Amino acid sequence: MSTSSPASGPEGPQALGPLLDTVLDALTDGTRARGGPLPSGGPEAVAARVREALGEALPEEGTPDALYTLVRALAEGASDPAHPLCAAHLHCPPLAVATAADLAASTLNPSLDSWDQAPAASELEALVTRALTKLTTTANAPAPAQGAVTPAPAQGAGADALAPAAGAVAPAAAAGADALVPAPAAGAMAPARAVGADALAPVPAADTPAPAAAAGDALAPAPAADAMAPARAAGADALAPAPAADTPAPAQAAADGPAQAAGAGTPDPAQGAGADALAPAPAAGTPAPAAAAGAKRSAATVPVAGSCAVGAVPGPTASGAPHARASGSRATAAPIHGTPPDALVTTGGTESNQLALLLAREAHPGARLIHGANAHHSLSRAAWLLGLPDPVVVPAPAGILDPVALDEALTRLPGPHLVAATAGTTDAGLIDPLAEIARITAAHHARLHIDAAYGGGLLFSDRHRHKLAGLDAAATVTLDLHKLGWQPVAAGLLVVRDPHDLTALHQHADYLNADDDTEAGLPDLLARSLRTTRRPDILKIAVTLKTLGRKGMGRLVDQVCEQASEFADLVDKHPGFELYDRPTISTVVFRPTKATDDTVAAVRRKLLTEGRAVIGRARLDGRLWLKVTLLNPHTRQDDLAALLNLVEGTTPR
Repeated sequence: MSTSSPASGPEGPQALGPLLDTVLDALTDGTRARGGPLPSGGPEAVAARVREALGEALPEEGTPDALYTLVRALAEGASDPAHPLCAAHLHCPPLAVATAADLAASTLNPSLDSWDQAPAASELEALVTRALTKLTTTANAPAPAQGAVTPAPAQGAGADALAPAAGAVAPAAAAGADALVPAPAAGAMAPARAVGADALAPVPAADTPAPAAAAGDALAPAPAADAMAPARAAGADALAPAPAADTPAPAQAAADGPAQAAGAGTPDPAQGAGADALAPAPAAGTPAPAAAAGAKRSAATVPVAGSCAVGAVPGPTASGAPHARASGSRATAAPIHGTPPDALVTTGGTESNQLALLLAREAHPGARLIHGANAHHSLSRAAWLLGLPDPVVVPAPAGILDPVALDEALTRLPGPHLVAATAGTTDAGLIDPLAEIARITAAHHARLHIDAAYGGGLLFSDRHRHKLAGLDAAATVTLDLHKLGWQPVAAGLLVVRDPHDLTALHQHADYLNADDDTEAGLPDLLARSLRTTRRPDILKIAVTLKTLGRKGMGRLVDQVCEQASEFADLVDKHPGFELYDRPTISTVVFRPTKATDDTVAAVRRKLLTEGRAVIGRARLDGRLWLKVTLLNPHTRQDDLAALLNLVEGTTPR
């Protein structure tokens, strides 16, 4: 077997087979050598081990054992998100099925900058992004059944999940695929391989959820019996248009609670302008949609920081293309000609936020970004990168954007405005009062972007998706499925309500999208991204969604949210710890009682250096806190107790 053999083509599977065995062996050996959630010894010790394994980075002659040596070194020196004591960041353990699909994407190596490089991948991307866009506009579904089986992550304790389970049968990969192949005995490291491309298909356990029945339809939940019906024509995929300036505000304020009593039946679709913005009512016993986790830390009205006047000057876009709208026009207008919304695939939340600001700048020259003090740093960085005015930072005294301060800022500052809200803050997993923010931005004719990179995964869950009420009022929405989607990086999306906004991205390169090719029916992919070369990251997402379905994804979301609730209970009942607040998603923020900020920081670093636990940090309300973000559905309650015991045992008395 030649190490210079191509991975694709007729001989590709045969060339890959032995190499995959080597990789799986190296992952197993490296994980065993690490022995915990991350390597011990701190940065210097880890760097020394990597230098020793690598040796000369560019030798004159190669070494045949490089694959095993370097993969093992990487696994030994990794921070393993599948380990139950690794819970610092929005860093998920990718599912084995997604990782296997990502291998196929790397093997085929299509590039989505022209159709002739990615014929099937371009169509797959269009179908899956359409389904995920539709997901953001559907009503609540019934609560899922309990006790469902959780798919295995692709690494750490679940590393063997890439190898088939004993007694399981591999599904056929495509039309004309080989017959179903029985899996090898338990503990076998090499994946089952049949002749041809089917060799790469992962084998699910016998109780893996069945694949969704039809592409595109699997993600659309059926309305609950007591949920408000979607306020739009049957089959319409478009995000709800905002009301006219003189239309009563459609979204309820945060304190208004559910729009309908539980069990009252499903009302007729709402009629008239602005009706589409009505949020679905939650099921009986569900908290009011707009109630944030930080509610008990009541937000005081605080003067707006960093405000200054900015004028709007109509004119052509930077690219020379006409603006989608005149400056100061309705920032939340409905899609033109009833065109449904669209979504672009990105590398993650940072690129999605940057794209959102770019589209806003092109549609509304001179737009001023207004965001909460709790917003992700990528927003202010994107404003700087795009030459926008300095953002206006609105206070977030309870960890969520203060709507009163937002209203004050929008009243005082000249437009056009771009308001950025957050659904799932990095520090505490809190969700801004989206419905109230949507009402305020609509009243001020401002454009709304919602960064739901973390919280967007709640859309899969019947139990938790009500927390995103108001999401459909946004002009753009950031999603990132390498968080609550269990995908390998990269797996971001930007949902765009008005596809006409995407004309700003249009570029012409004759070798990629010649006019006569486009007129002849070849899809133009160049305007689907700021990037030219672009790998088919949609494949792993498509495989995961089709394998698990919306309900299967929702069960994973429910499990990690339940874990966070259980961990918060442990903290709250322990006299040696202070709980910041109940978790909104899957992040728990706490600290040892009577500890100084220096002590909190030292506890975290000691656990990191010793390789015993990976815990995050967050500065909230002027104090430093420890942060646990739970994204591994396989974490057990005794793992949570062990994590808290580690923190207790490391804290000086």
